[in-house]
Amino acid sequence: MENTQQLANPEAEISLLDLLVTLADNVKLLILGPLAAGLTALGIAFVLPQKFESVAILQAEPATASLISTASVLDPTVASLGLDRGESVESSRQALRDRIKTAIGRNDKLLTITVSGSTPQQAQATANALLAATYAQSRPTGAMKARLETQLTESKTRLVNAETAGNKVLAVFDKSYVVENLLKSGVADLPRDYAGLLNAVSEAQTQVRLVDALLEGLTDSQLVQAPTLPEKAVSPKKGMIAVGTTLATGFLLLLLVFIRSGLRSADADPASAAKLASIRRALSLR
Repeated sequence: MENTQQLANPEAEISLLDLLVTLADNVKLLILGPLAAGLTALGIAFVLPQKFESVAILQAEPATASLISTASVLDPTVASLGLDRGESVESSRQALRDRIKTAIGRNDKLLTITVSGSTPQQAQATANALLAATYAQSRPTGAMKARLETQLTESKTRLVNAETAGNKVLAVFDKSYVVENLLKSGVADLPRDYAGLLNAVSEAQTQVRLVDALLEGLTDSQLVQAPTLPEKAVSPKKGMIAVGTTLATGFLLLLLVFIRSGLRSADADPASAAKLASIRRALSLR
């Protein structure tokens, strides 16, 4: 048992020494190679087109997120900014759609619109044009607009009638505000009637505001955050590119060094050399 351990230990030491020798023989390659690759990748990253993102936050219905990606919003935006550049309508529309991201907050339900561009100014200008087209598209037209205008007129009429009736009841209260007087005058139901009129006024006011909002559509009043002017590019991430390239190159060079060392060792061993020769013949690598 002891003899076996003594024989095994020298083999382990020799294998470790072989690895260290291989690393020492290729230390310059393993250090300078990854560094050169990382610096090259960093230089290329500076040449690559940059991307900036402008962010706007809007208090709107979730359906607005779908409206933004429709042709009725994208096409006017493309036209107003001159983004077609001789391309087809579908290509220009898709190119703009790819630059837009929307997200709805889980708790606050706010709509976040992120628009990318090659410059900070382009990203912000595109976001503003996109919002303007969305506002215009959110306003009703045709039969829908006519129907809403009719509803608005009717709601305003109900509001005026309810307010007038309420003022009349209030005038009665002014003349006989004591409960005994109300009972004597036979108008004991007036407090209940007045409460009902107040509810009717409140409902009419709510309806008027609702229809008004539908007719007006989305406006800047719903903006929680106007499109920002970004200061830093979101891509390419130069540092990550350089570090990732350095690490990947170092790993590949280390793997190649050990493979080459293993092949050389195999060539020195007759049995391994015969196997390698068989592999080369099978792959026609003579």
